[in-house]
Amino acid sequence: MTSRSRLSGLAVRDGAHTLTLGTLDEPEAVALLSAVTAAYRPQDNRDQLVELARLCARLPLALRIAAERAASRPRMGLDDLIRDLRDESVLWEALSVGDDEEAEAVRTVFAWSYRALPPDAARLFRLLGLHPGAEFGAAAAGVLDGGLGIGRVRHLLDVLVGAHLLEQTAPDRYEFHDLLRAYAADQVRHEESPESREAALRRVVVWYLHSADAAQTWINSQEAHIPLDPPGDDLTPASFADYEEAMRWYEAERGNLLAATRAAEEAGLDVIAWQLPAVLRSVHMLLNPFEEWLAMSRIGLRAARRLGDRAAEAELLESLGMACTQSHRLSEGAEYHQGALAARRETGDRLGEALSLNDIGLIHLRGRRLEAAKDQFEQAAACFQELGAAQWQAVVTSNLAEVTYELARTEEASGFVERALAMHRELGNQGGEGNALRILSAVQRDRGQTDEALRSAEAALDIARTHRNHMWEGYWLLELGRAQRANGELDAALVSFQRAASLQRRLGDQAREARAWHGAGETYRRLGRPGEAADFHRRAAAVHRELDDLWHAALALDGLAGALREADEGDGTGAAEEARRHWAEALRALASYDDPRAVTLRERVSAALAQ
Repeated sequence: MTSRSRLSGLAVRDGAHTLTLGTLDEPEAVALLSAVTAAYRPQDNRDQLVELARLCARLPLALRIAAERAASRPRMGLDDLIRDLRDESVLWEALSVGDDEEAEAVRTVFAWSYRALPPDAARLFRLLGLHPGAEFGAAAAGVLDGGLGIGRVRHLLDVLVGAHLLEQTAPDRYEFHDLLRAYAADQVRHEESPESREAALRRVVVWYLHSADAAQTWINSQEAHIPLDPPGDDLTPASFADYEEAMRWYEAERGNLLAATRAAEEAGLDVIAWQLPAVLRSVHMLLNPFEEWLAMSRIGLRAARRLGDRAAEAELLESLGMACTQSHRLSEGAEYHQGALAARRETGDRLGEALSLNDIGLIHLRGRRLEAAKDQFEQAAACFQELGAAQWQAVVTSNLAEVTYELARTEEASGFVERALAMHRELGNQGGEGNALRILSAVQRDRGQTDEALRSAEAALDIARTHRNHMWEGYWLLELGRAQRANGELDAALVSFQRAASLQRRLGDQAREARAWHGAGETYRRLGRPGEAADFHRRAAAVHRELDDLWHAALALDGLAGALREADEGDGTGAAEEARRHWAEALRALASYDDPRAVTLRERVSAALAQ
């Protein structure tokens, strides 16, 4: 496969090898020119083609453009075309563009095509040099030149594609070669005033900001919107008919959204530089694109601090804290959330303070500091109740249900989860309802109500699939798998755990992917297949060790040791000593936990070691 772009995504996703085409040798360069021009210009001789190839520095892109220009003028002598190229070269020297031979040749060929464009196409081309990313759609292109309708923009883009100054990569998607993008940026610096350039860049980053805000409405409608200034009468952001359309737009524009945030910072547009990542937080928290989430939020945090806007700073600190929590960087996440809490207390933002308390509770819950988590949730609940924030009161009630369940206070957890479920249903919050059903399923399993646990987990999955929310589905499948295993539906449980692992891998959540592997290991043990169980437990333990998640590492190590002992009893593989080593490691991992479930597990592991 060939392309003017680097195809880095293909290389990363599919293991493709990239080969950069440099300067061709003289026979190859002449052959490329001949392949394009021969049918239209049979009169050209080899010496002329050699001269043309030399002026193009024998670079494939420059050769192709020069050949197309020659083919489009069959009655014009090649000597005249070569003279035009030399004249362009003189022009570039006068502008002091540079003296690198290859770069000069490429710029000369680009100038040849650029100066042949109609004025409005030439202006759009150079304005596209201001676009934050190399790839874009017609709507974003039109925003740069605010006076053009979308039909006219598409026509001009077709002109640029026909002149080989742009490449159309998909319906309504266009892309610059890196060199052409640099050339367009150079032209816009020379031919547009600073005021014109600043206005065009501002229009396009504001368009991305408001379009991202419109996409959030569909992708994560439950999250509050960041208040934004109106986009302006001459700017119409993208709009979407449904979730799928919004998601398609987001996936197509992901790179541009990060690039727009960077461009806003570089242009001193600090309000936009913090608002874009703040708007996208609600999308990022569902999809876990950790690298861009962290990169955008750090840009936003710098911008908020330059503005001295403590409320904006708190939004970005919260976003960074959530990204770290979901990527299991718990210590770093706690620092960000504590910073957000301090900023919100300083500004008197009581709702924000309660949100930060809840966030810190979630950090403690992930790190299994259960009493500390419960304390933070209780403080947050009191604030939400005082403020009449019913939706958040329901959320924190679910969190209290989960932490009391982990503390083995089943009756208390049952009370919390039933209240949370009723609150979410009254509010029509189906995402919250599904999460409460997940917790209820776990509580019901603990009580031995396995049929009820299965129904609750299935109801949660129905909600996730109705909303086409893969984050919910991947997480709630873990509980469905446990409920299926408790009901003896072992084959179905394996399907659930394997689907959960696949989704978590796609979402980039290593911790939850490893939990799915652990669930599969437990299920294989129930099926009497300890060898396969050991493989899954081993993989899970390795990931949890890497993430420094001692609790889940201990669970996986216990499962691994149990599977190895069962394998040894079945065929005398000699794995019993390895099992003892894993149980000993599990005991060390459990040393820092003193909650009832940890105490019970520690006693069981100690008993296994004593055998």
